This record gives sequence, structure tokens and C-alpha cells, in this order.
Amino acid sequence: MKRRFIASRDGSTGRLDLNATVATEHRDSPGTARQFDWSTRTPEATFYYATPILRRHGPYAGALILIALIVPVHRLWAVQLLLIPLLLITPGAILLKALRIPRFVVSSFPFYVPCASLIVLLGSGLAVDLVGPLIGVAAPLRPGPLLVGLEVVCLALLAASLNAPPSVAIRWHWPSRPARLAWPLILPLLAAVGALRLNNGHSAAAAVLAMSACVALLIAGVMLSSRLDEPLLTMILYAAGIAMMWSISLRGAFVPGFDIASEYYKLHQTVQTGIWHTAHHDDAYGAMLSVTVLPAELHFLSGVPDLQVLSVVYPAIAALLPVAVFGLARRVLSRRWAFAAATFVIVQEFQELPALARQEIAMVLFAALLAAMLDARVKWRSRWALVALLGLAMVVSHYSTAYVAITLTGLMLALQWILSWFREIPRVTGAVAVAFIAALSGALIWYGPATNSSSSPEPLFSTIQTRGFDVLPNLANGQSFLSAYLQGNTAPPISAEKYAQLVHASYALHGPGITPLPDASLPQYALRNVPPTPPVRWPFADGALSSLYLVVQQLANVLSAIGALLMVLRRKFSVITWQVGLLAFAAVLLLVVIKLSATVADFYNWERALLQAQMVLAITLCFPLQLLDGRRKWQHDSILAIGVAFFSAILICTSGLGDVALGGGVAVGATNINLASSGEAFNRFYVTASELASARWLGQAAQPGQLVYADRYAQLRLFAMTGSTLNLIGDVTPQTLNRHAWVYADRTNVLDHSAEALFNNSAVTYIFPAGFLDANYDLVYTNGSSEVFHR
Repeated sequence: MKRRFIASRDGSTGRLDLNATVATEHRDSPGTARQFDWSTRTPEATFYYATPILRRHGPYAGALILIALIVPVHRLWAVQLLLIPLLLITPGAILLKALRIPRFVVSSFPFYVPCASLIVLLGSGLAVDLVGPLIGVAAPLRPGPLLVGLEVVCLALLAASLNAPPSVAIRWHWPSRPARLAWPLILPLLAAVGALRLNNGHSAAAAVLAMSACVALLIAGVMLSSRLDEPLLTMILYAAGIAMMWSISLRGAFVPGFDIASEYYKLHQTVQTGIWHTAHHDDAYGAMLSVTVLPAELHFLSGVPDLQVLSVVYPAIAALLPVAVFGLARRVLSRRWAFAAATFVIVQEFQELPALARQEIAMVLFAALLAAMLDARVKWRSRWALVALLGLAMVVSHYSTAYVAITLTGLMLALQWILSWFREIPRVTGAVAVAFIAALSGALIWYGPATNSSSSPEPLFSTIQTRGFDVLPNLANGQSFLSAYLQGNTAPPISAEKYAQLVHASYALHGPGITPLPDASLPQYALRNVPPTPPVRWPFADGALSSLYLVVQQLANVLSAIGALLMVLRRKFSVITWQVGLLAFAAVLLLVVIKLSATVADFYNWERALLQAQMVLAITLCFPLQLLDGRRKWQHDSILAIGVAFFSAILICTSGLGDVALGGGVAVGATNINLASSGEAFNRFYVTASELASARWLGQAAQPGQLVYADRYAQLRLFAMTGSTLNLIGDVTPQTLNRHAWVYADRTNVLDHSAEALFNNSAVTYIFPAGFLDANYDLVYTNGSSEVFHR
């Protein structure tokens, strides 16, 4: 069927905006299509408006009533399983209807629904928190006030949609063959079983089986995507994504990761006090609603414990990211390569996102922002409103994601303006300008006068003025340009002996208030390196796979940049193709600057920026592969084989299956925590209940102002239980320990006799000084796997 397009004027410029063209075709059911005229009332509209209000809005009102009825009994696990989907679907569906987002847009890109629900939850939770104290509610973040606030906001939005056109009414119906779509959900259940079995000391067989099934299903999806329908492919992506995330987030008594420890403390304090205050001076985490108000609201309304909101619910939301990439990529790529792009996002993000609660929410909102920004099927008023709301929600969820969004949209506007002088494209795209303005103004207000969290780029500008950009500092160490670029701005590891000398000199110069014990310099207490780990079973294969992984990763970066250039420079592509290309090219510029400049990298590391840019870079990565995928069978088979080998190598390495097979550390230099109970990642991030108990005890025993020593990863246990209330020092060495300090030793320190530190951006691993502590300090707390020393 031919599509009819309408050229409309962009509200921000007097020129015809090709991006504002609206496809007037909308689909009511597979195989049918009708034309809907916005200016006239069709027979469908006449029937719609003649239908009683209750029938038109009954499903939405019924869902709100159901939420109100079952929230009081949310202690039942079955009710919790029902409430979480209701909370993530109902408010969003109502908001999209109030914004007049067409039904065919929502049905073709359902990712908008949970993101719109996040907007409503953030807005209603913040409103209840701010208004509650004004009307005498001292602790507004409790089930009753939060439920009332959510219902009032949703009813107001529902009232605003009473006169909405029939094209925005979602037709709810049960899938005709639900088992055909639901069977991939076996994967996350198997992954959860595998993680829990590992936690209880059983073998990794179930975890390995779940991960192998995820890898096999994703590879099969790339190969067979042309034969499978899109709903099933979407379900495969979501199931594999949530399975791989749960395989990490469910390990241990706490969510593995670094930032998640401080985030949980902020959440737990919000839950305990029942209120969130806007004033968070120099406290970026506390100023983010994604780790305070939003998870507290989900906890109180659904009954899910606050820790499980971070370990179970948030990964389930973040697993929607590959679904969003698949939907956005389908506007540019074929079904096969769109699925491949989404697969690349899964393998790149499943290890990091579960450890970054605020970024999980912000990334989902950022993906929806990009999709809405480029969605020309929506009328400009509705589109701009949705873009503005998504931008503001992203700002209050994560500061650095907001900065990346501001940078990318700002660069895209500049690049589009320059390109418009050479090609027949609009000078400015209104939705992109709205996204830029909403994110920038929201960040200036929220991080400044609203919360005073000081998450601003001012320190970066002042550092650049005094230090310059400090391009590839490792070149000064005699490294080649290629080696310095690949290593980035991270300093190489140093030995325990050198670390002891450097840190002692630094404390003698800058830490006069620390007085070490007299025998701290005795030879028997000198720091020593940790003995090398046992050799891998297949050294040659491990080295070959590690090299292959490095090559594949760099090839992916190169292909992403090439794909971005091709999408921008070639004239025969559609508007959305060059728009995605411009976004990706802006992302490449940002990543190159961070990679080259140590000054910028200190402000925001390259890995996090790459994580956020993958949503568009994954699409441009697969774009050259699609261009090479010719019509001839031999050419098609060759490119498919290369693509399958490419993604298989990445999946095997990042999933940890390579480590299991070879016994090495193929992907990240340490055995992945999702498939093993040993290795560097396990020692760093696997947290036990006894460690949390000792950290909680120390937080209660230590007095304000007293020094508390804990190595780099033992501090995570203290962050989770005490936040930043303790005066922590990370250098646990005899010559830096104050004679009247507390010393906290975690499981790795006590059982594996290993400690880690980060000194001047250089990592160091050394034998924990247990002998010195036993000789000079009192053991005041122990539970077998963690200890506390004091004198």
C-alpha cells in the first residue's frame, strides 16, 4: 500500500521541515490500514464520540480502581507480581492518551508506555513529597499519600483526555496465542534460579545453562530474524536482557557494583524517614529522584522490599533498552540488522547497568527521548510535549546522562545547521531543539537552585583552564600512540612496594594529622604483592580469545563511526536515517574527546559515555553490514556469517562463558560474578549478609570524626550501611594507619588475605596487613568472614 505524506512547517523555523512529515496511515489490525484525517470527523470518530464515556475510558478507570483496591494487600507476593506491571503500564497509557499520541504509534513502539509511567510516577511522587508537609503530613512518602497522589494525577490526566480523538484510544486485547510469545520468559526464571543456587553454595550449572541459552537464542535470532515476527523478536530481546541482568543483580546479599551501595543507602534513608528534602548540598546521589522518591514509591505501592526494587524491578525496567533500540533501528534497518543492533546493546550493557540504579532509569528515559525526538509520525504539539516531559524526567534521574543528552542534542543541532547549507534539509528540527532546551534548562534549575547538588560542569571548565586538555598522558611514559589510545587515560597498575613508598610520602606531606605506630616501618610489615592467580587451563586459547575480543571491540567502534558518516553523507537515505547518523556522529566526537583528554576523562569516564552512546552507535554499527548484505545469495550468506561470528565472539566473551570454558579472564580480566564464586569480580562485588552486619555495627560504634580505614572494595559494604557518615580512608597500610583508627576488613581481606587500592588513578593489589593489625590493634568484632579492629 502506498503511504501518503503531509509536509508541515516546523514550529521553530519558517522553512518546510521534512522531519515533521506525518505518515497518515495507521493500522488497526494486521493486514488492514485506513486513512485518518485530523481535520474532519470520520465515521470512526462519530462512533467514538457517541460511545458512552464509561466505555471509552472504562479500561483506564478500571485499572486505577484495581490499583487502589489491591495496594492495601500488597504483602502477598502474587499481588506484588500484579502491581508492578500495573504501575508501569496504567499511568503511562493515560498520559500518552492525554498527550494525544496516536494509537498506531504506541502499538508500533510500546516502549513509550513504561517511560510515560515513569514520568507520572516521578511527578506524582515529587508532588506528594512537596505538598504533604504543607498540609500537615510529616511523612508523605507512605502508601496512603502516594496512592492518593498517583490516583489524583492519573484521574486529572484521564479527564484531560475526555475529548481526545479516537485515533489515540488503545484497544486492549489479550494476545491470540500467548504461549507463542511467552516462552522466552523461561530464560529469566532460569537465570534467577542459577544465581540463587550459586548464592547457596551450589554449582554454577544452572547459571551456565541460562547464560548459554541466552547466547544461543540471541544468535539464533540474528540468523532467523527474517522468518520470525517482530513481537516474538521483541520478547526474545527482553527475556534475554532481563535474564542476563538478573544473573548479576541477584548475586549475593546485596546488588553487586560500586555506585549501587551509596544509592541503596539514599533509598533506605528515604524509606525510613518517609520524606525527601530538596536541599542536597554537594550530594549528587541524594538529589536524584531515581534513587530516592521513585524507588520508595514503587516500594510502598507494590510492597516489594526496597533492596529488591533495585535488584529485581530496576533491571526489569532497564531490560527494555534493547527493545527500544530494536524499535528505533527498525525505522532505519531491516529486521535482521535491527535485531543485531539490539543484541549488541544487551551484551554491552548487562554487566554495568544493574550496578547503576539511577542510570538504569535515566537510560530508559533517554532512549524514549531519542525515539520521540525522531518520531515524525506524531503531531508536533504532542511530540514536543512528550519530548519535554522525557527530558525533564531524565534530568531528575541522572546528572551525567542529562549532560550527555545535552551534548549530543546540542551537537546535532549545530551539525544539522551546518549541513543544511549544503543539502536540502531543515535548518532546525523543532523536537531536537525542545529536547536540548528542556534538558539544559532542567539541569540548570534542578542541579542549581532546586537541590544545590552542584552537579555542574563548572569544575571541568576550571580544570581545563589550569591544566589544559592533557591529551593521552600515557604518551609521556614511552608508549606508542596506538597503545596509549587503547589504554585510554588510565594509569598502569603499580607494585605493592612502590605503592607503599608513594602513599607514605604522600601522607607525610599532606596528612600531618595521621600518626602511625612506631613499628609500622619494620621489614616484616612491608607490603607484598598478591601471589599470581592459578594459570588458565588453555593459555593459548585464552590469549587468542582475549586478542579477538579486543579486535572485535575496536572494529565495532570503527564500524559505528563509518556507519554514522555513511548515514549523514549519502543523499538517497530518508530523513530519520541522517538524523540517527548525526546523533551517532555527535556521539563519536564526544567519545573521541573523552578518550584523548585525561582532563575530560577525569570529569566523566569513557566507559560510561560509551554505555549511553550505544543506543545510536549500535544502529550505525549494523548499517554498513546491511549495505553489504547484497541480494545475491553468496553475498548475503557471507555477510550473515561474518555478522554471526562477530556477535558470537562478543557474546561469549562478555557473558563469561569464555571464562568458564578456559578458566581465564577473557572479557574484563576477571571471572564474571554471574557464573562463578571466585575471581577478582567476585572478591570485589559479592557481598554477604555477615559483611553487611559488621558494616552496620561499625557504623553504630564509630564516633563522628574518628578515622575509619577500609580498602577500595570493603568501603562498598560501609557505603551501603552507613552512607558517607564515616570519615573513610582507603589506604590500609601500616605506615598510613592512624594509631587510634578503626579498620574494617571484608571477606576478601579476611579469607583471601588480599586488599586493593586506587592511588593516583593506578590500581594496586597487595596482601592485607593482617599481621600488623593483630600485633597492634584489638579485634573488636568478628563474624568469621569480616572483622573490625580498633585501639
